[in-house]
Amino acid sequence: MAQETLGAEAAAEPRRRSSMFALFGERDYRAYWIATFFYFLVFGAQRFTFVLLVLELTDRAGLGGLVGFTLGIPAFFITLPAGVWADRFNRQRMVLFTNMAGFAVMGTVAILAVTGVLNAGFALVLALGAGFTAAMVQPPLMSIVPMIVPRDRLMNGIVLRTMGMNLAQVFGAGLAGLLIAVAGFEGAFAAQAAFYGIAALAIARIRLGEAPPPPAERPRMAAQAIEGLRFVFENAALRALVLISVVTGLFMLGPTFVLVPEIARTKLEVGSTLNGMLMTFTGAGMFVMSLFLASRATLSRKGYWFLLNFLIAGPIVVAIGLSPVYALTAAAMFAWGVGGGVFINMNQTLVQLNTPDSMMGRVMAIYMLSIAGLLPLGSLLAGLGAEVIGPDWYMAFCGGVLTLCAVYSWLTMRELRVMD
Repeated sequence: MAQETLGAEAAAEPRRRSSMFALFGERDYRAYWIATFFYFLVFGAQRFTFVLLVLELTDRAGLGGLVGFTLGIPAFFITLPAGVWADRFNRQRMVLFTNMAGFAVMGTVAILAVTGVLNAGFALVLALGAGFTAAMVQPPLMSIVPMIVPRDRLMNGIVLRTMGMNLAQVFGAGLAGLLIAVAGFEGAFAAQAAFYGIAALAIARIRLGEAPPPPAERPRMAAQAIEGLRFVFENAALRALVLISVVTGLFMLGPTFVLVPEIARTKLEVGSTLNGMLMTFTGAGMFVMSLFLASRATLSRKGYWFLLNFLIAGPIVVAIGLSPVYALTAAAMFAWGVGGGVFINMNQTLVQLNTPDSMMGRVMAIYMLSIAGLLPLGSLLAGLGAEVIGPDWYMAFCGGVLTLCAVYSWLTMRELRVMD
């Protein structure tokens, strides 16, 4: 009997391993994953390239924060309308057209860099254009997953997508740093334009089928937006997920994107290649954790694990700010990525499992707005804080705020802690 049990377990193990990546055997999901990967490859490279360009041109940490603000502020205005449009119109076409717009923006930056007329002012204007394309693409892009993945495999679909995002993070900033060192800023921006083009070609291959006919009388956009906000904020657990995302946008993501390049450049005294590698370490940590999650058919107590990793994030951010050596900073960035792999995957899975498809675009827009909409303000505050107390100490301050918020959330948000 024992031998039969062992034999059954041994036979089941290859099936579990193969089912981890089974969705890649489906054309639509594979095309979606490729489109997501190349979009986030640009996203990972874009912020680093723009920030480092302005820092090199001006040598002012505060302007690095302004670049982060400029890249992110369009999300505050366009993300929620984009979510409404994703529930009203064809999500695939929205993603296709915005990737084409991103191709045009990044191609323009590359041309200006080649001609030698690219300065900090032009960089800020074009960063604003890049921010608009990013804000438009994410709600429909994220809302496509439940349309091509069965509900019982949704967590696997989200985790595999996150793995693609993480792979892009692994290569994005690091590749940008390498391209800047080898081919200059013009080469880095030209490559990002090409990545947008590949994403557009991949998303065009997805077959979503015929969309249901629109209602005879469509509700007004404002009414649909209010309906989405009411749905989220009347649900205690979804409300908690959004509020925590607000905190992370202000005190974790916003500061990290603009302060880590400056800390590496001035305190750790490394060049563009090692500088870009720091975000690569974070992406590698997220990839490792996402690979582990993808190997599991399911995971219970998702809300519990989400909050636990929120608790861990604060002390790691403090370590990133106060680390005196590159190796320790790199280790902290990797650890932050490992925790972030749980945090991001559980956050998105919980949101999408508890949202009907008719509301998916708006809810994902609210979710993205809670992060991306506040991220530019976090970047701007980080730039100001860097000017006043230094980038390393402001980073440590943000870690302290995150820790206090995480402890409060753990003690008070019972609905989220038991969410599954």
